[in-house]
Amino acid sequence: MKLNTILCPVDYSSGSEHAIEVASRIANPTHSRVIILTVADPAKEDNEASSMAELFAKNARAKVVDQIFTDKGIAVEHLNLRGNPTEVIVSVAASKHADAIVMGTHGRTGWTKVFMGSVAQEVMKNAHCPVITVRPKLES
Repeated sequence: MKLNTILCPVDYSSGSEHAIEVASRIANPTHSRVIILTVADPAKEDNEASSMAELFAKNARAKVVDQIFTDKGIAVEHLNLRGNPTEVIVSVAASKHADAIVMGTHGRTGWTKVFMGSVAQEVMKNAHCPVITVRPKLES
């Protein structure tokens, strides 16, 4: 399967950071582009006071991510959108003609997963393309 466009939704948790790593390994240098997508969920946003600090931290992480892909000759694009994460991810995948979605999971199981839901699970049900889910790395 030729992967021209890989969508990688991130929240900068350990699961999504591992997904970035996986996306960088499966992308084909000079032939693939990776779209790093962050989605702000208005239903879960706290106060505006922490927003500036959070934005600064995300910007710093984005620069590190850019370097990871640039070092491998892979084009990278960043999108920062607002909305329901599942709907935005599925919509962006379709509009950008993604060949695959690589996304992290939080590793929740059992009742926690039932009560909290799973964005990854919903994306897998609704996406037009394959979805590769990546669990957080185990700490050694």
